[in-house]
Amino acid sequence: LQSGWELLPSNKIRIGKCVYQYFKSRDVLGTAKRCTIKRDAIGDIYICVLTDYEDGDLNRVMTGKIAGFDFGLKRYLTGHNGHDIDFPQFFKRSINAIKRANRAHSRTKKRSNNRERARLDLARQHRKIERQREDFHWKLAHQLTDAYDEIRLEDLNLQGMKSLWGRKVSDLGFADFVKKLVYIAKRKGVKIKFIDKWYPSSKTCSTCGAVNEALNLRDRNWQCNDCGTVHDRDRNAAINIFRVGASTHAGEDVSPDSSGNPCG
Repeated sequence: LQSGWELLPSNKIRIGKCVYQYFKSRDVLGTAKRCTIKRDAIGDIYICVLTDYEDGDLNRVMTGKIAGFDFGLKRYLTGHNGHDIDFPQFFKRSINAIKRANRAHSRTKKRSNNRERARLDLARQHRKIERQREDFHWKLAHQLTDAYDEIRLEDLNLQGMKSLWGRKVSDLGFADFVKKLVYIAKRKGVKIKFIDKWYPSSKTCSTCGAVNEALNLRDRNWQCNDCGTVHDRDRNAAINIFRVGASTHAGEDVSPDSSGNPCG
């Protein structure tokens, strides 16, 4: 909503001619420009307020550090410098609870009160996972932007990854994390560089530059036929991303999706 609404004292909002009470999760800083009202699968309603506010995070202390990271399934992020991030796998940890909720829902009679209660229980399980993933993404985005002045990543082919690995890629939420990372980086004055998604970062030997065309997805470690160096697949890719990102033509300082709302 861009008009027809107003934030009132005592945690109230006027929408049209109606006034509603809400729970304020955080202070609204700056001038309120627009609000979005969302209802989730459980029926809870949320008010998201867009404000015009000059953030003080731009005054962060520069670290002088640059890092290249490779996204992966074995490790969430593999750093060229040994800075690795594991993913908690929230969906996998909750899969048994979700299966139980699914079975309970399928056993209930359609359009019954029991079915609605079972639907809400299932929706709560999924919302819990979503919130855990969101929290992990935000904290990681702050951690990386506090540690580095420039972060170099690969522009991922997410559709291709989903067709190969399906649910695992959806659980990782790479695209959502990148949006949040770019958003936080802009606030803190940190550069995000993306290299071409078609650059063979995993297949290229980071020691001599030879390309191993025979490398497949099952090969987690490989030896270069030209120089004999043994590589960890993800570490090698991260080193290549770091080096290619140093090129003045290697990607942009913002993501193609950076204009989107990082809150989803």
